[in-house]
Amino acid sequence: MNNKIANIIVDYIKDLPWIDKLAGMTQVAKIQQTSDNRKVEKRFPISCAMEYDDACKDGCYDELAPNSKYQSVVYFEDGSFSFRERSGKRLYYESNIRLVAWLNYKLLEGAGCGSTGEYILDIIKALPDVPQDIDAMRGVTITVTSQARRDSGIFSAYTYNEHQTQYLMAPYDYFALDIKTEFFVIPECHEPNVGGCVEC
Repeated sequence: MNNKIANIIVDYIKDLPWIDKLAGMTQVAKIQQTSDNRKVEKRFPISCAMEYDDACKDGCYDELAPNSKYQSVVYFEDGSFSFRERSGKRLYYESNIRLVAWLNYKLLEGAGCGSTGEYILDIIKALPDVPQDIDAMRGVTITVTSQARRDSGIFSAYTYNEHQTQYLMAPYDYFALDIKTEFFVIPECHEPNVGGCVEC
């Protein structure tokens, strides 16, 4: 379900002009590499939409890691998904995911763009400010609840090498936003004398 919610948020933010590499939900790809004649396991974020085998060849696993090719990279990490309560026929759920953004100011400033805080506000403003009905999900509210502490721990699930970690220092920047999504669903049932599915 969190994968679906990440894709919903992607639809809201995909037209922001400073985002040029955007992925939905990611998973951690574990890749064996050779270093100093030893095999070591490296971990990288890859899109859940990508086949794992495809990510492990031709350097595809490197696409969402900090680099100099893009002016920004934005992707989502899985959090919790839980049932909150039942009220009448409505089933209420809550989802928590994290948006991670990496910024290349060498390219962004050349485009006349602003500060990291302005990019965070761009994302917040792109999200709907009133509940939405999306497919079977009713009353969907998407809220940025907090900004994660800005340090390299944002990338602690991954094992970036020295070449990649240079992109976590100025003139590059990054941030992570924790996002809560709440919604409810109304299960369908079959009324015996109606001949079809109805909300009940």
